Amino acid sequence: MKKFLVSLARIEHRVYQIEVEASNREEAEELALETWDEDDGAFTDLGCVHAEEFINDVEEQREVA
Repeated sequence: MKKFLVSLARIEHRVYQIEVEASNREEAEELALETWDEDDGAFTDLGCVHAEEFINDVEEQREVA
């Protein structure tokens, strides 16, 4: 049988959540982005909400004699 090297790619969309105190929505967004840049560990990881998988490449491997 022949051997193949198959590359599978996965694109994920993950949701992270943080509670901030702000005077309006725009300020809340800005604070969240600043916190992400400084300490992404401050966010709760809600997991993957969407993923797409596809074959990126298939290469037939040469047999060594």
